[in-house]
Amino acid sequence: MGWMREEIEACGTDFESRGRRGDEQLQVLRKLWAETGPQGASHDGEFFRFTGAMSYPKPVQEGGVPIHVGGHTKAAARRAGRYGDGLQPLGVAGDELRGLVALMREEAEKNGRDPDALELTLGHSLSAVTTEKAEKLAGLGAGRLVLRGTATKSLDEAKDELSACAQRLGLS
Repeated sequence: MGWMREEIEACGTDFESRGRRGDEQLQVLRKLWAETGPQGASHDGEFFRFTGAMSYPKPVQEGGVPIHVGGHTKAAARRAGRYGDGLQPLGVAGDELRGLVALMREEAEKNGRDPDALELTLGHSLSAVTTEKAEKLAGLGAGRLVLRGTATKSLDEAKDELSACAQRLGLS
């Protein structure tokens, strides 16, 4: 959705409508990815209007490409529940994280979607993650961890850091 007003306005777009526009973009993607037959997809929304649109090739996975909404706000959690396949909250933990996950699940239920089908992706430091930390994050509902590395000077250092992490987690 964007957070920096200057970036959005530089693209000729209204900053205040970015959330509504983003929601509609997710709806449009789902329509274009769905099998529509020879008549194509149609949409008549606030920001996008088209009739008979076709998008090929279609994603192999039924329902289209998984969409994981990133963000740390209640709006991001609601968006993930309404339109996404998961949430990747940024920089939140503890009660704040639990609240966002609960909100995502509630929004899914309100919109006739299965909250148990939604995924949670969390981030952690590659050099600091341990089995215990990974289990704790899984206990919060995370099915995936995105590990961020440190600034390494060489490919060999990066490989060593990855190998050490894999060994700590019992993956090697």
